[in-house]
Amino acid sequence: MNFTIEEIRHWLDVASPSISEAGIISTGRLAGKAGEVDYTIHAGWDLVFANLCDRSWGTFNVTLMRHIQSLEAKGIDINPILESAQLEDFHWRWLNKSLHYKGNSYQWFFLVAENYPQAACLIYHPKSSVSGAGDIFYVEYIAAAPWNRENILADRIFKGVGPKLLKCVISYAQEDLKLRPGFSLHSLPKAEQFYERLGMKAFQAYDKEGMKFFEWIDPESMAKG
Repeated sequence: MNFTIEEIRHWLDVASPSISEAGIISTGRLAGKAGEVDYTIHAGWDLVFANLCDRSWGTFNVTLMRHIQSLEAKGIDINPILESAQLEDFHWRWLNKSLHYKGNSYQWFFLVAENYPQAACLIYHPKSSVSGAGDIFYVEYIAAAPWNRENILADRIFKGVGPKLLKCVISYAQEDLKLRPGFSLHSLPKAEQFYERLGMKAFQAYDKEGMKFFEWIDPESMAKG
């Protein structure tokens, strides 16, 4: 029997969204505006986490957009606000993606704190390096919860959740998936500077749909051959 996404979402909504301890690959402490809190990073396909991303992140984004609209109604020029806002992934639906991207070639990761996903990542592996460094992984999607980004609505709750999750994913790919230490991705336009600061190299020949292609290979790994 096939179920629709809305039916699955409804069942997840009415069920208790308990945070499972299964699949924890890393733990630590996050510094936030209210002090430090514990976090866990989970590896594995999990519809509960995906639905929590949609519901909690979506609610924040709707509130943020309504606030921006209220500023516009007051005669405030919202163009600079929209330009600086990180809303390019506003339309992403993590539950839909979880139901679509399944199988051994895909791996999901969620950074969780205070019973909510603070960042999420989906990778595809193995992916051939375009620079000839062997098999690495490709980031299909990565995002921090909207309250962990600069926004006009409120101060960021936690800083650095994206890099912290990405660092863990790189380690997992090398140690558990036995890949070379490196990864590639197509960047959303407003994230390009972030990946450039990471030292990723752009390969224009692989750009697609207005998104630049970047690849990072660990220099020490390249030196070892």
